[in-house]
Amino acid sequence: MRVIFMAAGTLLLTACMSDGRNDDLERFIVKTYASAKVTATPLPPEPTYFPVPFSPGVDTDPFVLPSATEEEKLVKGDCWQPDGLPLKDPLESYELSSLEFKGVIGLPGSYWALVAAPDDTIHRVGLGRVLGNNRGRVDSISQHTLSITEHLPDGLGCWQVRNVRLALNNNQKGKQ
Repeated sequence: MRVIFMAAGTLLLTACMSDGRNDDLERFIVKTYASAKVTATPLPPEPTYFPVPFSPGVDTDPFVLPSATEEEKLVKGDCWQPDGLPLKDPLESYELSSLEFKGVIGLPGSYWALVAAPDDTIHRVGLGRVLGNNRGRVDSISQHTLSITEHLPDGLGCWQVRNVRLALNNNQKGKQ
């Protein structure tokens, strides 16, 4: 039985051998390579990079809004101003960047966000609650994000609206 299988295998393998009968295939391949044209658009020239050194004592901080001169303050007088209510929530005394979104509790559509303050206390935050020292109001809470609308001073006596999202970071390690 073993001899029959070996003979059949040998016949099958010899049937697959080429004895010069693939000339038409080789001609097709050569013709296709010859007629192929590369049509790539050239890359635009690379822009020249000029580094600008930053001197912290002389230049202004790039992350702080510039203060306005007295003339500029007089130009914009008729604009929206936030109410001057005193702080009533402990989370209003912290920078929004120092607060951490830790998770949510509740059912879909009625979530409460869990926010950690810099002093490691966890606060339950609902819609409409004010966070951060720029009067950021919570607009929406989902399983992975907390959407907040902040009001920032523009340095000219007016206030600008900024939308911020705090994302849930599942890869955080506990503080040690």
